[in-house]
Amino acid sequence: MRSLESVVDRNEKDIIGLVFSDFVDARVLAAGVAETHSVPTGAKYVLFSSDQDFYVKVNGTAAVPSDDVTAGTASILNPGLRSLDRVITFGLISSVDCIITMEFYS
Repeated sequence: MRSLESVVDRNEKDIIGLVFSDFVDARVLAAGVAETHSVPTGAKYVLFSSDQDFYVKVNGTAAVPSDDVTAGTASILNPGLRSLDRVITFGLISSVDCIITMEFYS
């Protein structure tokens, strides 16, 4: 699994360079059907992408909100790049059929 790389630009400033991951998983979700995905061994970061809006719940079952959630327990909408510190699994769900790709980095 490739790592996130720090590179130096012409002005000797650190920038983050996202290389293409060599470990990519995909989930094809049916509308309203929650799925659980396990974090691969050695993964420290994940970059989510999808062709539709989707929700993620760390170490639990994701849910599409149908009412206010004010206890800090809501699922995250379209999370992008995230650290996987203390994450074993994550739940995925969408209100419509969708495809989610997950690029993992060490």
